[in-house]
Formats: sequence, structure tokens, C-alpha cells
Amino acid sequence: MELSQYSLKEIEARLLKGRLPFSGITELGSSEFHFKEPAFFAGVSMHSGHRVRREILEFLTVDAENRYREEDPFMDRFISDFPLRIYGRDSRFEYDLNRNPYKAIYDFDKPKWGLKVWNREIPEKERVESIKKHREFHGLLELVCKYLLQQHRYALLFDLHAYCYQREIKQEWYEDERPEINIGTRAVNREIFDPAINCFIKNLYKTRIDGHPMRISENEIFLGGYLSRHLSRIYHDQLLVLSLEYKKIFMDEWTGKLYQSVLDKLVRDFTRAVDRTVETCLFAL
Repeated sequence: MELSQYSLKEIEARLLKGRLPFSGITELGSSEFHFKEPAFFAGVSMHSGHRVRREILEFLTVDAENRYREEDPFMDRFISDFPLRIYGRDSRFEYDLNRNPYKAIYDFDKPKWGLKVWNREIPEKERVESIKKHREFHGLLELVCKYLLQQHRYALLFDLHAYCYQREIKQEWYEDERPEINIGTRAVNREIFDPAINCFIKNLYKTRIDGHPMRISENEIFLGGYLSRHLSRIYHDQLLVLSLEYKKIFMDEWTGKLYQSVLDKLVRDFTRAVDRTVETCLFAL
């Protein structure tokens, strides 16, 4: 289905009037959104997009295969049934949405994940265009957070990411000591939201894959990025941002092959934990 484009002002007007459901793409193309029904929680998958503007392709050293490995494929599946959800459409190699706008474009002279990103400096005109898209995405997120807080005194945002664990050595996921799920909460208000955080983690602990328990950690390999810091600063006493980093046990990170049954299990258990957190913990605050 082809989606219509909307400016942020048009999106804000529809949300204020409660004209749901509606879906679309933002005016500059940074974001795809689907707003089905009123709710006080939403999901975002900012790095599941793979597009790169053709104007800057000639400056990129990293090919499509290597870009895909360091992006977050399939993480949009985790929030596909959410009442409100937002996807980033562009590759993090054009601009990284989880960095502040001044550092969103990777440095010319510094490798990222061992990869040389650019073959030369990007022209200022193209840099400005990418940062405009970065700002548009976060502008949309702020509109959604305002909308969530019209529905309830507190709101909850799930921020989905994935990370590679086989760059250094080929190994089974359960042989790797790093957590299968890390939850970044460094920026959030623990005084208010501690019960909801603990409720969510407790329900995730029930996940097992092929008989192996999954290790879940908090603030071990990921504290939460710019999204969490930025929104938690604005809505510190009202918004809980849970930034999740999944180990890519649901795919072969080198070939891109999906392990469908593993992904289905992870999504089911994540959805169960979300439902219980929303219904029994956050709503009770």
C-alpha cells in the first residue's frame, strides 16, 4: 500500500483532533508511522531502515551488505502490532538517529565498527539535508509523546535496537557472555518508574530459546542513546523510555538469513512483557 506524505504540522493537527487511524510518511521521508488507536504507549525502531540518498552514495565507502549488517533489520517486527509505531526509513550510515544532530553523521576520519564510512568529506549541502531529516524524525517523536501524555498522566516508549555479536569470532549465541537483551535506562526517572521497569524485566526473564535461558541485563552494554536522553530530559517526570538492545540471535548477521522461529518467539515474549507492564504496572501509577 502506498503511503501518503504529511508535514509535522499536518500530523500534529490530526493527532490533536484525534483523527485516528492514519498512516503515512513524513514530508522529508525520514519516518514511516502507523497510528491505529489512542494509547499511552508507543514503539519506535529507528535503525531498521536501509535507504541512502543517491546524492551521497558516491561518498560512502561501506557497501550495502556491510551497512545491512550494522543496521537493525527485523526490529520493526517487535512493534508491528503496537497502537502507535514509528520506523526510521534511512540507513544509520547516512545519519544516526540515536546521536545528537551535531554528531549524527559519522566522522570522515574515524572508522565505525571497524569500517571506513566515507571516502571523502560530504559537501555541506548534503550534510544539511541529512540533519534536516534527523530533526524531522525527532520532531515526530516529540509530537507522539505529547499525544501519549494526553491519554494518561504517564507514557511509555519502547525503543528497539539490535547488536552484532560475531564480529570477532564465530560462536553460538549462548556461548557469548554478553546479554541477549540489554535494557538501557540510564536517563529515565527511576524514582517514579522503578516498579514498571522491574515488571518488564521480570516478564522478559521467562524467555528461553532451544532450552537455553537468555541473559537479560540493564545498562551493561547500552545505556540508552540520544533518543532516551533527549526525551527523558523533556518529559523526565512523565515518560518512561525503555531502550532495548537485542543480540542478533534471530538471524545470521553475516548472511542476513532470518531464523523465523527464533524471531517469532522473541516477539511473542516481548509482546507479553509489554502487555503486562502496561496493564499492571504503568497504568497503576
